[in-house]
Amino acid sequence: MEIKEKLLISSSAKKSIKESIELAKELGVGIEISRLPYYKNPTLTEEEVINGLKEDLNGFENHITVHAMFSDLNIGTQDKELKETVKKRYQQSYNTAKAIGADILLFHTGNKGTLHYGSQETFKENFISFWKEYIKAFESDNITAVIENVFETTPDYCIELMEGVNSPKFKLALDTGHVNLYAQKTKVVDWVKAYGKNLYHLHIHNNYQSNDDHTNLVNGTLNFKEIISEVKKYCENPSFVFEMFTEEDIRKSLIIFKQIYEE
Repeated sequence: MEIKEKLLISSSAKKSIKESIELAKELGVGIEISRLPYYKNPTLTEEEVINGLKEDLNGFENHITVHAMFSDLNIGTQDKELKETVKKRYQQSYNTAKAIGADILLFHTGNKGTLHYGSQETFKENFISFWKEYIKAFESDNITAVIENVFETTPDYCIELMEGVNSPKFKLALDTGHVNLYAQKTKVVDWVKAYGKNLYHLHIHNNYQSNDDHTNLVNGTLNFKEIISEVKKYCENPSFVFEMFTEEDIRKSLIIFKQIYEE
């Protein structure tokens, strides 16, 4: 793919998914479907959600990815009833991604970053055990699952999860804003180097290290010229999602990104 085919915006960019898709069409970029409609209306059936998205995406020919449901979901939980709810939400996300032709489905770890070592190890074991079985469907359908950092303070934990699952269809996603906010003792470029060729997908946005602002490439403390340079050096052509929630920030960031990338 050319770089323009690896650029996407979040469907949270506008008030509705349909409006965000229209913006993506205008900009000539892909779309990551985020905040699936279940969040606003949990009574919707899976068929209703999928048919609604297909209608919104009618005529859309650019890259499509999906952000799996994530709010309060923890697949590493020891509570069996809660785990069944997580599995249901994951499967709804998977079925949606498959139905609308997405080739990447992004998940959060669900890890809240407790400093209790035993709990962390149990979480990791449960996570890997689930995914070693679940990833088989992704392998069959040629969909790549990517795991995104949120509260992790170093790249090590996500790398351990990826290595534990051990599948060519289980890769890493890097959220630059989350690193800047929750992992302030590290730099985004450190994560890029550590992830290397396993970095498959990025959420790029900025902040001032005090709030998850999701601002443009300029308004914040991150140096995107340095970050993009390292991505080009260490990674194998990952996707970039401009996870910003105003049209102004997206337009501004796309111009800046393309200028930096082509240098």
